[in-house]
Amino acid sequence: MLRFFRIAASVLIPLLVGVAVVAAGTELVGTYRVEQVTDLGPHVRVTLHIRLINNSPQELSISRIALRDMHQRGKAAETSAWARLQPREIATVEQEFVISRAEYERWSKGARPMLQVALQPEGGREVMRTIALEPSRARRAQ
Repeated sequence: MLRFFRIAASVLIPLLVGVAVVAAGTELVGTYRVEQVTDLGPHVRVTLHIRLINNSPQELSISRIALRDMHQRGKAAETSAWARLQPREIATVEQEFVISRAEYERWSKGARPMLQVALQPEGGREVMRTIALEPSRARRAQ
């Protein structure tokens, strides 16, 4: 009987920890819109209009963001801090990134930009989150 509980615990505990990790990653969600693109040969400079929503019940401080280049593993276009979000607050920013042309072309085929965010909940430790940005439904202002 004790052996059964050990086996059950060895299966259930990792599952429960996995659920907690998934739930912890939902405190910040975002959308994007491409504002400008500049051809740099094998790379492009993109200006993104990014909208981040604090989906948590506590204040979040964002110290840096990086746009992950999924085409070149381990590469990211990083920038420094810019936001403190109250619960349910929305922050918008236009940010320039240089990424590979291949990564930009993936977006036109439906891939979503991956934004890596260093954030700190009020009174907590800084954590890294990767957010798949959704295309914005809002039209660009003329």
